[in-house]
Amino acid sequence: MKYVIFCILFWLLKAGLCEAAFYTRIPYQNVAGKMQVKVSVGGVEGLFIFDTGAPVCLTHSFAQKANLTKLQALEFVDSNGEIIKQDVYLLDALRVGDTDFTKVQTIVFEEGNMIEQMGIDGILGYTLFAGQMVELDAANHEIVISDMEDRFPVKPEYACRMLNSDYTPMIELKVNGQVADTVLFDSGAGGFWSVSEKRFLQLKDAGAVQQLSKGRGIISFGAAGLENNTERYRLLAKEVEVGGAKFQNVTAETTTGMSRIGTDLLYYGKVVMDYRKGLFYFIPNRPEEIPSMYAKTWNVEITVMDNFLTAGFIWESAAKDLTGGERIVEVNGKRYGEVDLYEAMTTNLINLSGEEATIVVLDKQTGKERKVTIRKE
Repeated sequence: MKYVIFCILFWLLKAGLCEAAFYTRIPYQNVAGKMQVKVSVGGVEGLFIFDTGAPVCLTHSFAQKANLTKLQALEFVDSNGEIIKQDVYLLDALRVGDTDFTKVQTIVFEEGNMIEQMGIDGILGYTLFAGQMVELDAANHEIVISDMEDRFPVKPEYACRMLNSDYTPMIELKVNGQVADTVLFDSGAGGFWSVSEKRFLQLKDAGAVQQLSKGRGIISFGAAGLENNTERYRLLAKEVEVGGAKFQNVTAETTTGMSRIGTDLLYYGKVVMDYRKGLFYFIPNRPEEIPSMYAKTWNVEITVMDNFLTAGFIWESAAKDLTGGERIVEVNGKRYGEVDLYEAMTTNLINLSGEEATIVVLDKQTGKERKVTIRKE
């Protein structure tokens, strides 16, 4: 699920650093596809998500503890296409790893924003590392930020051009050997390839991808909250190329926002972003291999709404039994009452395994319980 905002802050300044060359390694934890790092703002410790698709952001409650200077208010578009207004502030100092950044511009989310329910204090985004080089090393769970090019494992054959000038790493993606999509490498999103609906329809019409299924419901949220009830498609591409690396039998889903590549890419190699030269590198762990990315998904995707498990998104094979939005009170014989959003997102709370499961939902019309069998397909 995605909550990050994609901003139009082209005027944002790079955070201040000393003139001398610097090199810092930042440990992170991968929690449900989110890269979580420890950050200190004015001596106050917080837990942030490292996100290449967003600027630096603070939750409302964490911002109350920090020393902020308001600059101005701007409009943004979140990952679900919703327009929101946010104030822009200036942080005197922010410390991550062993490096101090000064004069950092930041957004403050509105009070009660959903990411606070996830136990997150903010987002560590591109306004911090713009103009530097950044390496994401999943094998060692480290983020490297430096201005010294010789400290990075880059080679020309691994490079592709970043298409934007606003520090969001947009790159070309090839399908079956042809440039077919423009994607954001988004370290704030899990999964591999999410395809904008417009691009999917173009690729389908051209015969570049195969439609596997379609469905309707709610499964993700942006800075403005839960997405609207929407239709999505599931698709298959025989071959996808990121930089110089190829992947075969790639399954993907459409999104209401822009196309993106998520953190599943890091299972297969390192990512280096050279913001100074506008270059994106993907360095595969095993250059000689072409990994198969085919993956099944449950035909009912369970989410949390209003502190209860909910049948959030319904694929067409389950549409005869559910419409979406039904409250789930039991999964494989285990009863569920109110649930914590953070626990649901960061632990194996539901513990679905195998190819089939039984859920008990409350019927929307009668309020009575009824059993439904869901399947992986």
